Amino acid sequence: MLLSVIAIFSVQHAYAGVLSLSNGDRVHGELVLVEKDHVVWKSETFGDITVDKSKILSLETDKDLKIAGRDEPCALAGHYREQWELYCDEGEGWVMDFPAIDRAEPYINFVGNPVIFNGNVSASGVFENGNRQREDWDVSANFNVRHSDFQHIVGTHYQNQNNVEVEGLEKYRLAYDLRWIFAEKWFAAGNSAFLHEDAQNIDLSTTVGLGLGYLFSDTDKSALSIQGGLSSVKDDFIDPNLSERASKRYAAGRTAWDFRYKFDLGPEVYYNQEVLQSLDRSEDYQSNAEIGVRTPLVKGVLMEVKYAWQYDNTPSLDSEKEDTKMTVGVGYAW
Repeated sequence: MLLSVIAIFSVQHAYAGVLSLSNGDRVHGELVLVEKDHVVWKSETFGDITVDKSKILSLETDKDLKIAGRDEPCALAGHYREQWELYCDEGEGWVMDFPAIDRAEPYINFVGNPVIFNGNVSASGVFENGNRQREDWDVSANFNVRHSDFQHIVGTHYQNQNNVEVEGLEKYRLAYDLRWIFAEKWFAAGNSAFLHEDAQNIDLSTTVGLGLGYLFSDTDKSALSIQGGLSSVKDDFIDPNLSERASKRYAAGRTAWDFRYKFDLGPEVYYNQEVLQSLDRSEDYQSNAEIGVRTPLVKGVLMEVKYAWQYDNTPSLDSEKEDTKMTVGVGYAW
């Protein structure tokens, strides 16, 4: 009898959490992981199960948690109507939206600093032989790596236009952003971009900056963030004679925003834009934007329709201020 009581007490102590579902079920166990759209819960009976956040009424756990943006362990005091009330080492309570929690896990498990990697690649092209000779390539690749409270975002783009009238016009761009999530939705950002574009007479355009950002949401279904900061911009031209200056360099204020939304039926729309305004010459400003739709074809493979817009108010003397481009291509996402 004594052994039975001890065994029952041990099980209850080992599984001190309760997951309450909107259908009335209560699952005793312990929290394994909270991610963007779901919770992994270790059930007493079924082992690890994955439950959509939308089906969870409340969650109770006695384990200290590691919340993205907080270095110290936090205790969950209550889960009320899709909100978590948390108390961290400093003793002050704070509330955050449960659906907006990007990642939370028992603090004791936060030792391996897991790396999360995802991204996408897309390509489109036009190839003609015979009466007309034409070869156009447009390739993009984007990568997102998360490690602890740090996020690394890498974007690459290559474009080549080659026909009878125009030969070997190339454009390539490499961008790298580093984000450090230091509070619930706030992050510090370091950004850099390198661009070469024959059509705009740009041998190398370099942009390096620092700033702050605010993350409104970041889930598999939707994401919205804004950034503001300062950047250093330097343009070196292929032919200096086509510019009023051999090179152009200025400090600029930078604003950027990034939006993404995935519909239940599958298609995903996105829109991002960056604006750079010189701090000492009002006429020096530039902006670039992309808006597009990604539609899944089969698992991992998608069709992408994208409209790109680029504007430079002080381009080379024989270049237009505005460039626009529409592309339709096929890509892969993971």
